[in-house]
Amino acid sequence: MPFAVHALRKSYAGVEVLKGVDLKVADGEIHALLGANGAGKSTLIKCLSGAIQPDPGGVMIVGKEKFTELTPRTARDAGVAVIYQDPALAMTLDVSDNIFLGREKRFGPFLRKQAQRRETAEWFERLGIDFKPTETLSRLGNAEHQTIEIVRALSMGPKFLILDEPTAALSEREAEILGQRLLELKKQNLPMLYVTHRMAEVYALADRVTVLRGGKVVLSGPVKDFAHQELVDAIAGQTVTRGRAKPSTAKAEPALEVRDLVAPGIGPISFDVNKGEVLGIFGLVGSGRTELLESLFGARARFGGKISLDGTELRHKDPGGAVAAGLALVPSDRLRKSVIGSLSSGDNALLPSYLQLSFFGARRRKAEGKAFDQAVGALNLQPHRSDLEARRFSGGNQQKLVIARWLNDMRNCKLLMLDEPTQGVDVGARSDIYNVLRANAASGASLIVTSSEPEELMQLADRIIVLSHGGIVTTLAHDEISESRLLALAHGLEHKAEAEDEPAPEMQASSL
Repeated sequence: MPFAVHALRKSYAGVEVLKGVDLKVADGEIHALLGANGAGKSTLIKCLSGAIQPDPGGVMIVGKEKFTELTPRTARDAGVAVIYQDPALAMTLDVSDNIFLGREKRFGPFLRKQAQRRETAEWFERLGIDFKPTETLSRLGNAEHQTIEIVRALSMGPKFLILDEPTAALSEREAEILGQRLLELKKQNLPMLYVTHRMAEVYALADRVTVLRGGKVVLSGPVKDFAHQELVDAIAGQTVTRGRAKPSTAKAEPALEVRDLVAPGIGPISFDVNKGEVLGIFGLVGSGRTELLESLFGARARFGGKISLDGTELRHKDPGGAVAAGLALVPSDRLRKSVIGSLSSGDNALLPSYLQLSFFGARRRKAEGKAFDQAVGALNLQPHRSDLEARRFSGGNQQKLVIARWLNDMRNCKLLMLDEPTQGVDVGARSDIYNVLRANAASGASLIVTSSEPEELMQLADRIIVLSHGGIVTTLAHDEISESRLLALAHGLEHKAEAEDEPAPEMQASSL
């Protein structure tokens, strides 16, 4: 067996997060690893890469070598390579420089740049990659960046490749491109462990699947043996139903009015968000989704246009002014823009509320504890602790902290904007987030939600704006929304006039 773990355990401060995990990956096999946020996937990967050491008693087998623990160096020497969802690349260097970064080919003091480019070109030819070794990374997209990470790992001669949610930040098309390259790697007999939250990728790429829940293996076997719902239920530990948003019954009373907004990469754009409404914004990567929210929030310069909230024109020029005016934003990049890892979960969830919770500047711990429980209770935060550092939580639970931060401040927040709110979040946590967002809208809150996943917006939104190249293609009412129609509009396969006057032709969504 090229790779296997047996009876692997790991505890933190007396809490067991891996409980005797067994896993095997054969040569030429893509083995999908699934699980809810906090199920133990990240801990398992850290043990396999040598970032942390497991508890005594377990065994890891790489090729013909057996280990009870690994360090980063012994893992690398044994042939274990890990590809993370956020590539660590130098954007100002070219492709070949990045692939050999830290282990450059030299002749004495001289860099052998041409030799690096030749070897890179050989790898590209072997994998069917069509961009050049001389390309600067800043000119390439996310899928190419992930491909470069894979080639860099392959150039070190790995015996086992771990991919930790490599498509989490990719568009549907970029994920499809990356998937094709992984299938090419499979032909070269390389065993791969593939961590993902995208269920379609499991069926498109993987041979076998293992589901972790609560640190234990609860399901494992050939992918073909399991139906989609069976995997979803195994991940969540309960039956998870997928539905559509019920149309809002609230009277159409505008909360936000945007007229002729122009900002870098978008505009002119005009639209309204009603009170008690969830407005969805759908578009491909580069359509202007993030740019629109950031310009509304003051994080991106505006060149022109008018923004009004509850009938009052807003003139804020920065996020501080936006928050004071009643706007809030949950950005897509929680690690860089939202979560403060060194602070406690309580501090992260209550940041905007400390002033109103204090007594003449003095913190009231009892009031903070009650506010924390109220903020995260409906979101099912795991573990439910206000004293634990935020960096100790899984990605999905970190996202819950960020959402709780603003939901707890809804007395001051008049419009909540969420950019890809469930990116990298498991199906169970998604359900918790969807339920809370819809409940807040039903209570009269106004929300804007962007997503690259049609199904997500179909479950959340009352209306959906489709963006392309920084402009609005059309706005779909609740009864006009379908996945095929959203994809057709975003890809330019259905024009605005057709969207308004005629039923859309059915089109098959991409498999990834």
